[in-house]
Amino acid sequence: MNPGAVFRSHPFSLMPILKRQYDRTLSVVRLIDTNDIHLASKSVRKWREMEIRLLTDAGCTDLAFRPPNGMSSFGWVLAHQAAIYDYTVNMLIEQGQPMNPELFKLYQPGTSGDWMGTPLSEIQQYFDITEKNLLEWVKTAQPADFEQIIEEGTAPSFFVGMTCREVLANAFTHLNYHTGHLTALRKYWEKSKSV
Repeated sequence: MNPGAVFRSHPFSLMPILKRQYDRTLSVVRLIDTNDIHLASKSVRKWREMEIRLLTDAGCTDLAFRPPNGMSSFGWVLAHQAAIYDYTVNMLIEQGQPMNPELFKLYQPGTSGDWMGTPLSEIQQYFDITEKNLLEWVKTAQPADFEQIIEEGTAPSFFVGMTCREVLANAFTHLNYHTGHLTALRKYWEKSKSV
C-alpha cells in the first residue's frame, strides 16, 4: 500500500488544506503578474491618447504627416502599435495568423512608414481589439504559459529563447518606443509651424 495514499485519504489529512493554500498562493502570484501587465497596457494607452490629443490640438490631423527626416508617418505609428499587439499574441505566442492580416501587412515592421489611407477610426478599432485580445490571453493563461519558450524556427531570432513573459515585456517596450515617436512627431510639427 502506498503510504502517501493513506496520508491523503486519512480524514484528518492536511492535503486538501495545503492544496487550497497552494492554489491561493498561485492566484495571488498570478494576480500580481497580470496586474503588472494591465498597468503597462493602461500606461501605453494613456500616453498614446495624450499624444494623439496633443498632436490634434496642435493642428496635426493629417495621418500622412511625416517629417522630411525619414521618421514614419503619424498614421503609420498609430496602426503599427496595434500591429505590435497583434503580432505579440497571435503570431509569437499563439503561433497563428494576425487578427487583421490586411492591416498587419500594411503596418508591420519593415514597411515604408507611410500611412496607407486607413481611417483613424479603423486604426483605433484595430488597436482596441488587439489590446483586448492581449489582455484576454493574459487573463486566461496559466502560469506555465508565461514561461513557455519561443522556439527556433517559430519566430525571428531576436525572440528565440525568450519566455512569453519576456515577449510581453518587449511588446510594451516597443509600444512605448513608438509613443515616444508620436512625441517626436508632435515636436517636429510644432517647430515647423512656429517658423
